[in-house]
Amino acid sequence: MRSYVVFSSMGPDRPGLAKEIAEFFTARGINIERSRGCVLGNEFGMIILTSGLTEDIERFIGELPSLREKTGLEIHVRKTKAPSHREVLPSIPYKLTATSIDHPGIVHQICKTLLQRNINIDDIASTVDNNPVTGANVFSMVCYFALPPAAKISDLKSDFNRLGDEYNIDIRFEAILNR
Repeated sequence: MRSYVVFSSMGPDRPGLAKEIAEFFTARGINIERSRGCVLGNEFGMIILTSGLTEDIERFIGELPSLREKTGLEIHVRKTKAPSHREVLPSIPYKLTATSIDHPGIVHQICKTLLQRNINIDDIASTVDNNPVTGANVFSMVCYFALPPAAKISDLKSDFNRLGDEYNIDIRFEAILNR
């Protein structure tokens, strides 16, 4: 039987961490289904959906202390369902982008607006970069969400227009077929 585990790790960044994690998985017959990793400050963080035979997953979990010791990473695992077993209602996939001069609360306001329409976020990433020409710290965000049939696109557009006007954020979203 096939089992699935979400693996997350975080610790001081250094070259080779992603390779060491992937090597550990491969040596135990564990497949990386989906992964994300990045450096935040001086910390490297990674989250991975893995799969494998149930006995290989159990062995993998039991051997995690050796990976913690070797890498110095904080590691957490959580058993989960196969992605195909996730209950999802019919919906239209959307991509949202937001850009603004950075200030606290942008992510919160966008997430709150989506929640008010009962919209689930599937993927979210944000960053703040210094614009060398203007000297401004520029916030940018990309968010993928699923729009349920009951949600009216015109209402969501109005919500985001109001939010953009109030917080001076350029918010755009569009339906997508594939990511």
